[in-house]
Amino acid sequence: MHTCVTTGDSLIASLCREVDGLRQRSRQLHDCMQRCQDPPLFDRLRLELDQLQRRRRCLQECARSWRREQLADPLALDFLLELCSRPLS
Repeated sequence: MHTCVTTGDSLIASLCREVDGLRQRSRQLHDCMQRCQDPPLFDRLRLELDQLQRRRRCLQECARSWRREQLADPLALDFLLELCSRPLS
């Protein structure tokens, strides 16, 4: 059986990888924040963590919109939504 990878499938796969990268970076930030003793550095780490959360929510909103409009493979979108719904830390 031949399968074709469409641009939409590739985009969703890339976004799934991005969500995984957000989760990994979030873990690193939490570890650093637990050990951090410098208040300005802690604030910068917290800002970066907030940016990761905003990006996760943005990806989740996009996936929900694509699902409503039936723009891509429903199973792939469900997977992306599942990844986006998990907490980063």
